Order: sequence, then C-alpha cells, then structure tokens
Amino acid sequence: MKNSILSIFLLLSFNTFADLGVSEDFVERFSSLPSYTNVKISPDGRMISVLTKMPDDKKGISIFDAEDLSLINAITLTKEEEVASYYWVNNERLLIQIGYYDSWGRGSIGEYFAINYDSKKPAYVFGMRARTSGARGKVVDKFSYGYVENILEDDEKHVLLSVSVFGKQNNGGFADAIRLNVYNGQQKRLGKSPLAGGQFVSDSSGTPRFAVGSDIDNNTVTMYRASKKDEWQVLSKTPYGDGEIYPVNIAKDDSTIHIVDSTETSTYQIKEIDTKTGETQVVFHHPEYDAYPQIIDDKVFGATINPGYAKAYWFENDDPLQNSIMQAVQAFNGNIEVFDKKEIGLVDLSKNRDKLIIAVGDSASSSKYYLYDLKKNQVKYLLTMWPEIDDQGLEHEVPFNFINSDGVKIHGYYTPAKNQQEGQSAPMIVIPHGGPHARDSWGFDPDTHIFSQAGYAVLKVNFRGSTGYGKDFTQMGFGEWGGDTQQDIIEATEWAINQGIADAERIGIYGGSFGGYSAAMAPMLRPDLYKSSVAYIGVFDLEMLYDEGDIKTIKWGGKYLDKTLGQDPAKIKAMSPVQQADKLEAPIIIVSGKEDQRAPIEHAYALADALEEAGKEHELIIVEKEGHGFRKPENRLMLYKKMLEHFNRTVLK
Repeated sequence: MKNSILSIFLLLSFNTFADLGVSEDFVERFSSLPSYTNVKISPDGRMISVLTKMPDDKKGISIFDAEDLSLINAITLTKEEEVASYYWVNNERLLIQIGYYDSWGRGSIGEYFAINYDSKKPAYVFGMRARTSGARGKVVDKFSYGYVENILEDDEKHVLLSVSVFGKQNNGGFADAIRLNVYNGQQKRLGKSPLAGGQFVSDSSGTPRFAVGSDIDNNTVTMYRASKKDEWQVLSKTPYGDGEIYPVNIAKDDSTIHIVDSTETSTYQIKEIDTKTGETQVVFHHPEYDAYPQIIDDKVFGATINPGYAKAYWFENDDPLQNSIMQAVQAFNGNIEVFDKKEIGLVDLSKNRDKLIIAVGDSASSSKYYLYDLKKNQVKYLLTMWPEIDDQGLEHEVPFNFINSDGVKIHGYYTPAKNQQEGQSAPMIVIPHGGPHARDSWGFDPDTHIFSQAGYAVLKVNFRGSTGYGKDFTQMGFGEWGGDTQQDIIEATEWAINQGIADAERIGIYGGSFGGYSAAMAPMLRPDLYKSSVAYIGVFDLEMLYDEGDIKTIKWGGKYLDKTLGQDPAKIKAMSPVQQADKLEAPIIIVSGKEDQRAPIEHAYALADALEEAGKEHELIIVEKEGHGFRKPENRLMLYKKMLEHFNRTVLK
C-alpha cells in the first residue's frame, strides 16, 4: 500500500502533479495570503492605514493620505520580524504588536513597538527585550505576553494591556491590567483578573470591571464589580456548554452595561443593565438563533442573527450615524434586513465619527474597503483585501437547511461547480468545519473556489455541536463526535444527492482539525458514500487527546474533553478512526504539520499505522516547520495541488 512521508525539503522539489482541472496559476494565487488586512483610520480622519503583505511576504503598515490616497509612509520591521497587528493611539502614534516570520512560520509572543506614522520616535515599549524586569516604571515580569484590551480612546499616551506570564495564560496565572505608556514603556498596574487563567474587560478609564474564564472544573465563570473599590462578585458560574454571560459594552459614563446571556434561554439574549438601579431588561432575543448586538458609542443600533444569510434587526434610534450606516447597507446590498448579496461591516471610524471604513464582500469575492465621508455623503473605494484572486465568474455560495432523521434542523451551504446548471449533478467535495464547537458562515473561502473551479460542487455542514444555533444545539454534539455529528454530515451529503446537486458516485471529503477527524471518520462509517478523503491536521485517536498535545496542558483541559467526548471509554475508543481503519474503502491522504500542538503528529502516525496494518490505500504527508494550519504559501500550494490530483484520480475516475 502507498505510505510515503514527505518533509519540507522534499516538497520544495516535488512539482510533478497530474492535471489539476484548473490552471496552476489559479491554484497558486488562491494559495496566497491576503495582501491587505486590518484597515484603519487615524483618529483625526486624515490618514488611512493598512496591514500590507510586502515584497518579502512579511507584513508591514502602509499609510495613505485619506484625501487623495497618496502614500505617506511604509513601516516595516527588521530581520525576521513583521507587524502582527497595530493600533492608532493618537493622531501621530502607532502601537505595533511584533510578530515573527521565519523558517518556522508566523507567530507573536506579545511584544510591542511604538512609532510615529512618519517613522519618528521609535521605541520598544513592552516585552522580553526590556532591559530588566525590575526597571523603574516596570511592574510585570518582562517574560510576559500582552494583548491590547482597551485602546483608551481619550488617553493619547497610554493603552491598557492584559498581561500574563509566559506559560501561565491557561494554567493558573492571573492576568494583570497594565496601563502602558506608548512613548517610554512605563507601566502602571490598574488591577488584576480575579480568575486564574481568565481575562478581564475594562471600562473607559481602564478599570477591570468584568472577568471571564474557566475554572479547574471547566465551569464558565463571569465575575463583575461595580467599581475599583468594590469586591468582585460571581455573576454566573455554569458548566461548559450550559450557558454563559459575556459583557459586550460598558458605557463611557458608566450608566449602562450590555451583556449577552444564555443562562436562562438556549440562545443568547441581549440585555441592558442600569448600573444605578440594577434593573435589567432584555433588549433583543431570538428563540432559534444566537443574537449579537451592534453597538457604537454605547448605543445598540440593532442585532444580527445568522440563519444562513446574516439578518439584521435595526432598532428605532433617531441617530445620524445609524442612518448613514443603514444607507450604506441599502446601497451595497439592496436591502437593510437580509445580507443576501453583500456582507457589509463597519471596520473603523474616526474619533469624531465623521469618517468610516467599511468592508463589503460576498461569497464570490474577498472584501473591498471603502472610505465613507459622512459630511460629504461620499463613498470612496480604497482597496481589495485579496487582489490576487479578485477573479470574475466565481460561483456563489447558497444557504440550505433540512430536517435530519432525528427531526433536527441542520443548516449548511453549498457552492455549485463551475458552470453547473440547475438540475445537473456534479462531483462534490464535502468540507466539514473544525472545532467542533464552531460554525461555517456565508462568505468568501479560497478552499471552496479552488474545488468549485476545478469542477466540484462544495458542501459545508453546521452539524450538531456547531455554534450560533443556541446552547441546546451545541450540547447535542457532546459525546457524539463519531455518532450524531457524523450522521449529520452523512445526511447532508445525501440531501445534496437527493436535490440533484451531487453525483452519488463521485463524492470526496476534506477537512482540517475536527474537519480532518470527520474526513477520516465519515468514510469509515459510510464507505459506500465517500470515494476519497483528505484528512488535514486532524485527531484520529481520541484517547490520545488526554496524553498528547496542548489541551492536556490547560488546567481545565481534561474536564473539557470529558464534557465534549463523553466519559464512556468504550464509546471514545469506538469513535476513534484508528480503531475503525479496517472499514475504510476510500483512498486517503493524511496531512500534518510537524510542530502541531493541537493535533500532534502522533495522531497522523497512529492512523497511518492502523491503515497500513489493515492494508488500506493511504499516503502520509508530514510538513516540517508547520503547525495547526499551514501558514506558508508554498506549503498551502503543495496541499491544494496534492488534493486536486488525489480527488481527480479517485473521485472522477
């Protein structure tokens, strides 16, 4: 049987592929990472900034004049460093999270560098390269990770960091609230999270007011205090999956607080709390889908749910900013309620709220960014996130739902194959999402278009256990990784066949992470249905999750696994693909990153060994210096080419 292990030095010279069904140039462009992300506007509205993929493939910041879009400056970091993210602190000062991009891939260890937009006054202000941990003005250990929790909009010299000592973020460390001077790096502690391993949410002054996290028993805990002088109180404490409370906004004048709450209902309720009287009122609730508030400047403009296309519920506010946003939505989408043509998002806005950055995208094109000048009532195109793949004629994604054999409504999305006509069936690739407690949403996805343009319809399924449909739906996936969850994927595949979308004799399956698990498990449960598989960065021995990888290192990791996998050893074993290898008939490629900590390569080796023993056709690809998801374009290109060659050989035969 075919069992080859390829490492990175082989992949770089491995370029002999069969016909891909689509041009290699197309695949290469769709393997790239976006050229432009994280578009922002300076507080005074004079400059537009964007995180830019530079010629060396590292990310830097490009800064443009908002009036004529002329380039003002480009900021890059040295050697193997790049810009991971950035923030405007005032009209001149940028705070940059330092990232690294080297032979091992991309990442960040929470260091910060500050610089003016014109490259003046550079300063390393936070991180392990600080001169000494006990230096004057330093109050936390320099071997700490920081992330920006609050930009402190009315403070032009400081931001608020949430800081955790390396190795303790998930293991009992208490996050510090640190006010950081972006000119000299001086620090002042403004508080500490009362939850070990938890994070805090601060008010406009930078005072931690909420703390959210999980305790050692994997209970979701939310704590609150009325002011920095008050004691912390437990607002909610619920077993994982049984509902939670999350803060979403604390008014600048501290008069109201908005939260989302699923402790009393299956789906999120949006609630408003009057901090003076303690009175709580439900602002919005939908009985079937989780609701998410749309808040600007302490005002709830509306709520959105996501049954397929996102749907907006606008509240009656006599507010010029809300009216302008609704006008933009109408102009781009054709209506203000169902986002069935375009996704419109407010990305950033100037301090006096007269200029907005909006993103407009759909399922067949990446986001385009626009500057909306409210005073002039004028919209100006800025740039496209992924200009390399701004192709015309790509197929649009279509939401669907059906009632499964247990009477449960299952949602998902399908994309027709290129030039597929109504009533015409096509080969199909099923792509289960990761998580499993996550979801697919309508939008642009390069994976989808690579397969679609190569002649395959694409199916995505929000199986039981997915989020967005309430906690009851999520709980249905607990203990059912290899049971009801896979049954939903299988029945969605059958739905597509019955609808005439998919050719029953030409079905493949591919997924990453939990999707990689499903790409191995579903064909073992239904060898007659799936003709081919690619299992990418997946877990294949569920018992191994307790002993290998990073989940076991988290203080509540074992309890999380007990809840999501269940506690029946025989069932956990039976749900493991390594125990079902003899049932697989589909040729399978197993792909893993050698540095993967979430799904360690031991899983890939274990499945390959089991398939070898069972005499099943398989190929094992281990890529060095990659982790849980490939970050290097050349490795992504290799993966896409290998998948297309594999599916073309095994599905289209």
